[in-house]
Amino acid sequence: MNFRTDQTGDGVAAAAVPRPAPRLAGILMRGGNNFDLIRLVAAMTVIFGHSFYVFPTGGFQEPVTMLVKRNFSGTLAVGVFFFISGMLISQSFQRSNAPLRFVTMRAARIYPGAIVCLFLTVFGVGALVTSLPVGQYLTSAETLCYLRDNWSFFARGALCQSLPGVFGSNHFPTAVNGSLWTLQSEIVCYIYVLVLGCLTCLRSPARILITLAAILALHAVAPHWVPYFSDDHYTDTLKVGLFFMAGVAAFAVRDWLVIRLRYFLPLAVGAALLQGTAVQEYALYTALFYGVLVAAAAPRLRRLVLPGDYSFGVYIYGWPIQQSVQHFWPELTSYPSNLICIPVALLAGYLSWTLVEHPALRGAESLVKGGQKRFDSLLSKTASLPFSPLRKPPREK
Repeated sequence: MNFRTDQTGDGVAAAAVPRPAPRLAGILMRGGNNFDLIRLVAAMTVIFGHSFYVFPTGGFQEPVTMLVKRNFSGTLAVGVFFFISGMLISQSFQRSNAPLRFVTMRAARIYPGAIVCLFLTVFGVGALVTSLPVGQYLTSAETLCYLRDNWSFFARGALCQSLPGVFGSNHFPTAVNGSLWTLQSEIVCYIYVLVLGCLTCLRSPARILITLAAILALHAVAPHWVPYFSDDHYTDTLKVGLFFMAGVAAFAVRDWLVIRLRYFLPLAVGAALLQGTAVQEYALYTALFYGVLVAAAAPRLRRLVLPGDYSFGVYIYGWPIQQSVQHFWPELTSYPSNLICIPVALLAGYLSWTLVEHPALRGAESLVKGGQKRFDSLLSKTASLPFSPLRKPPREK
């Protein structure tokens, strides 16, 4: 237990007083965490995990798969993304309680960066490496399908993931950007928060926990009644939805959830002992997510403040960068590839944040503030009209 020593007025040290245990509510405050750094590490971890699929392994196995069954480092990293998102997005809606602002800011966070990445992939990388004549490539139905589906991240069927003649001879030829599928799930999670927030289901911890329990119970009985997350077996889509729900649940108990390193250790031991059992996934991710909170609250790590949130750009550019490197250096294997791909992805993430994502967020913030001012001005003008609900009754003489 940590103690602090208080000084009395005459300079004599008083009795040591135990410091209050840090709780999640304090960590979620601005400046109380280092989630930007954790998400950046998670984005680099995704690239590392993907290197064992995009490149020849050179006889090596992905290390996490040797330790954790049915998972690899990319899965754990995506879990971290969705868990943190569940907490922060729930907090965002509850603090503002303004649906229009919520939608505007969420759209500004995802779409500008993703669309620029999409255009650079299709018209830059794709046009450069395609085995087809450029004119035929640009007018191909497959190219238009890829643009259409990945513009909105929604499609009636499966998303188009390949471009004609692009990376066809690569080690993993079926996907130009295998990371984009999670953006659709992320947007759906935002929609859930928006709808539940508008229905006042996020106003109190009790309401949040009851709502989450109701969704899980409904899925257990009739999974097809749960929009989007309607799989009746364990899939990647269902998995990321559960990750996000875990973050929402953590946000609900933020005032009571104590964050201590010594509480993480038995969770990690339990996760190791429960490998191969029916509850291994729950034990694994409980330990992982609690470890994320311990790292986020660590005072030394909190001093490492990043000037921007580069993780999104690193994540969405990582796969096409890996595919491009594999295209030009087909003999490169998994481990050495990271020495090239991760630094290039970090540069791409920096440029994406600086030139696209951050300006888009500032523009959205200005748009929301300007709209609110105009709305308030309109309300003040209508307050003097007869029968206006904002009109003050005349004072009695």
